[in-house]
Amino acid sequence: MFRRLTFISFVVAAVLLTGASCITTKTASGPVGMFRSLDKGETWKQISAMPTPTGVQSIGSLNIFRIYDDPNDVNAMYIGTRGQGLYYTYDNGDAWRVAPALAGKFIYGLVVDPYDKCNVYVSDGPHIYKTEDCTRTWNLVYTEERPAERLVSLTMDFKDRNVLYGAEVGGDILKSEDGGRNWRVIKRFGFNLQYIIADPNVPDRVYVASYRNGLYRTDNGGQNWLELNAGLDTFSGSKNFSRLVLNPAQRDSLFWISKYGILRSDDAGASWKEIPLITPPGSVNIYGFAINPKNQKEIYYTATILGDKNVHVRSTFYITTDGGSSWVTKKLPTNTIPTAIRMHPEENNVLFMGFTDLQQQAATTL
Repeated sequence: MFRRLTFISFVVAAVLLTGASCITTKTASGPVGMFRSLDKGETWKQISAMPTPTGVQSIGSLNIFRIYDDPNDVNAMYIGTRGQGLYYTYDNGDAWRVAPALAGKFIYGLVVDPYDKCNVYVSDGPHIYKTEDCTRTWNLVYTEERPAERLVSLTMDFKDRNVLYGAEVGGDILKSEDGGRNWRVIKRFGFNLQYIIADPNVPDRVYVASYRNGLYRTDNGGQNWLELNAGLDTFSGSKNFSRLVLNPAQRDSLFWISKYGILRSDDAGASWKEIPLITPPGSVNIYGFAINPKNQKEIYYTATILGDKNVHVRSTFYITTDGGSSWVTKKLPTNTIPTAIRMHPEENNVLFMGFTDLQQQAATTL
């Protein structure tokens, strides 16, 4: 019975943190929002200032779902929240701005045009919105009519800014070839999907991560798909997806973060090798992960343990500078759940971390 309850607790927590459910939260165990470190995680400071016409407000109560990069600007980033809208910064987090048109929405997916930073697409689940003027105005470019479906992730082909892909939780892959004006289904996987990302180094290559059925790849814009699970099957629990990260410094290299731990592939997912962690396989949930693009042996991750009813037991921050042979722990700035880590692409001493609180008042399926 204990094992059954533990498994159910893990499934519920994973669904909430991967965005398969929308929750209303309260901050009962500590600050949430965004934090920044200027010394590789030795010390942290909450970054929450949002200037407005009526004075400076704080975004310190936001529950962070994802951090999204702007490929045009290393000092710009977007944060998707769990039902609190979209926020962004152009100055490395010193000051934040809000997109009023998306207030109160769960931001599931976001992609910035690599050729024009003012061209941004966002999904709130049932819709895709597009701005062409740096969030001042938004146009609705897609609506999902099926109530049980939602778009959980978006990506763009780096070769052609007009080509976009969307992953739906029920298993459909959508594609637009005209900048979001028209969409069509190019693949029906038939099982839960959680994430989609185009490879910036390989045109027409797209990866899709499922919730419990592993990883898939297309090399021809979605005409054919390869299953990349042969190597994953050797690691128990590795199909329990958490994060997929493409290596910014090496072509064909990617990281698969799951209940098992952290796996690395250097052949576009054909084979996998384990990164040795200090936490045993299956013992923690890993939501935050980053690698130094200038030093492949420098890796960061957070390990979270959740108890009954998703009560946050504890989270720990781990750093290695030798590829996993040894690890050190660092103190986290708050005792809420770390959901995302971002390393500044150029200033590699600068880290960002987003936090959320799963102390629920209510839980509903979108």
